[in-house]
Amino acid sequence: MDIVINGFLFGLLLCVLIGPVFFALIQNAIEKGFFSGFFMAVGIALSDTIYIFITYLGISQLTDNPSFNMWLGGVGGTIMLVFGIFYMFKPIPTKGLKQLHAEETKWFQQIVKGFVLNGINPFVLIFWIGIVSKITVDFQYTTNEAITFFIVLIATVFSVDVLKSYFAVKLSQIVTPRFMRIMNRVVGVALVLFSLRLFNYVLEGFGIELF
Repeated sequence: MDIVINGFLFGLLLCVLIGPVFFALIQNAIEKGFFSGFFMAVGIALSDTIYIFITYLGISQLTDNPSFNMWLGGVGGTIMLVFGIFYMFKPIPTKGLKQLHAEETKWFQQIVKGFVLNGINPFVLIFWIGIVSKITVDFQYTTNEAITFFIVLIATVFSVDVLKSYFAVKLSQIVTPRFMRIMNRVVGVALVLFSLRLFNYVLEGFGIELF
C-alpha cells in the first residue's frame, strides 16, 4: 500500500510541474477540444514510459554495488536539489492562455505532438534519473515494487492530464501568475526535501548521519 501511495504522490508532484508541456496540453485542449488534449496526454504518457524503462533498466543492473548506490544517491540528490531551487525561483510568464475556436481532432497527430514535446526535453530524462535514484537508493524497491510504483505514477499523471483537458477553459482562468508562483514553490520545496534524503543516504556511507 505504501508503494501505491508513493506512486500516487509522486504522480501528483509531476502533475503540478509548471512547464511547457503543462501549458501546451491546456492550450491544445482549449483550441481543439477535449479529445485533442486527451490524445496529447497519451503521447506524453508513452514518452514518460519509455524514459522510465530506459532509465530504470540502465540503473537497476548496477544497484547491487554499494559504491554505485552512493554515487547514484549523490547524482539523484543533486538533480532534485537543482530542480527544486530552479522551481522555487523560476520566472513566471505573464502571457495568458487564449481561448480559440475548436478544431477537428487528429488523434495520431496529437499523440505524436505530446510524445515529441515531452520527449525532446532533456530535462525530462534528467528528472527521471532523479526519480529512479530515489526509489532504488532511498525506498530500495525491488523490480516488482518499482513496476507497481511507476504504473501508479503514470496512471496518476495521465488521469490528471485528462482532467486538465476536460477543464481546460476553467484552468486557463485559474492558472494566474500568483497560482503558478505558489505551485512552483511547493514543488521546489518538495524536491529539495527529497534531495536531502538522498544526500543523507550518501553521508551515511561515510558514517555521517544528518537526520
